[in-house]
Amino acid sequence: MDVEAKRQGNSLLNPWFLRLAALLASGGVLQGCWGERVGDHSGCRPRTSPAVSSDLLAKTEIVPTLDTPLPPSGNAIWCATFQVAWNLARDDIFRGPLRIANAEPVADRLERSPVTAAVLPPGSFFSAAGRLQDGIAETIRREMSRQFAGAELPEFDGAVGFVTYGYLDTKAAFTTPFMDTKQPIQFSDAAGVMHSVRGFGLHEGTDWDLLDRQAAQVKVLFSQADDESDRSEPIAFALDLTADQPQQQVIVAVLPRAKHLRAALDELAKRIVTFAPDEYSVNLDATDTLAIPNVAFHVNHEFPELQGVDKTIENPGEFHGLYILKAAQSIKFRLDKSGATVVSESHMRAAAIPRDFVVDRPFLIVMKCRSADEPFFVAWIEDVELLENE
Repeated sequence: MDVEAKRQGNSLLNPWFLRLAALLASGGVLQGCWGERVGDHSGCRPRTSPAVSSDLLAKTEIVPTLDTPLPPSGNAIWCATFQVAWNLARDDIFRGPLRIANAEPVADRLERSPVTAAVLPPGSFFSAAGRLQDGIAETIRREMSRQFAGAELPEFDGAVGFVTYGYLDTKAAFTTPFMDTKQPIQFSDAAGVMHSVRGFGLHEGTDWDLLDRQAAQVKVLFSQADDESDRSEPIAFALDLTADQPQQQVIVAVLPRAKHLRAALDELAKRIVTFAPDEYSVNLDATDTLAIPNVAFHVNHEFPELQGVDKTIENPGEFHGLYILKAAQSIKFRLDKSGATVVSESHMRAAAIPRDFVVDRPFLIVMKCRSADEPFFVAWIEDVELLENE
């Protein structure tokens, strides 16, 4: 049986699957779905966002690769699951580069990408590939029922040929939950229009023990002020919100807009490397201000640049001449105050001038495993379309 099943990890709600299969005389489906929730814990029930088609989002683009050129304005979302799905078809089904007619630019970027399944959190996903005639659909449903009880099982009705499938379920939880900001954040979008949005940050009271525990889990990766003699209001900065955790990393960064997400990651890395912190500047203090917008979305997206009757498979063999009927990705993501509550050791220390780390303008979100070179989720947010309005 030409079946490969892999169990790689388990921790945040994210299904993705890839199907390239003949439908009637010809046709194929390539699909990836992923969902992520940051900061959730059992004592909190965050708001949920209903799934919407990306066609209804005027200011948000879902991109297949990190080096996909971005439009002149708007949000951009990338998740590694579509790349991993592509790799699975290439390596396990075609045994070589996947060639699709009239889709060369995006196909070439997918082929060049260094992102592999190794970037996904350990123990967080299942994947399988095989021919339908060998029973791969039944194998997938059986393994999903066994490994992810309660997960919606995939359907492959009408498909013939082969299937590749994957499911990712991972969560990044803050050690100590943050708090909702008492006042809305005044977020200035890329056009300079102000919006009142909900957000989270440090406790705004006198519980100093809670403040210290919240601040202790955050590391300042870099901070840049207009006037280095007054660092109280940095114009650019990056924060590691899970610095106390050894596996997953959640970064929020205020940076200039880049030509694509890869360039934004490169700029972030360069600024982190060149940052020369002292003990004061690298640690968040209980007297600092922290305010980060809540981000929530559940988007279903189809990649028109990869699908359609003119997107035929050029690889020789039994699937030659079939076209990609559907190339799609579903992404569910949430970033808010919540997290698994674990008491962690912290200590009081003297602070210099309190700093305002207020994310009130376009920003970058990065999620990655600390052991991996590449992230598994990146988002550029400059429009309130994906934020929670007050």
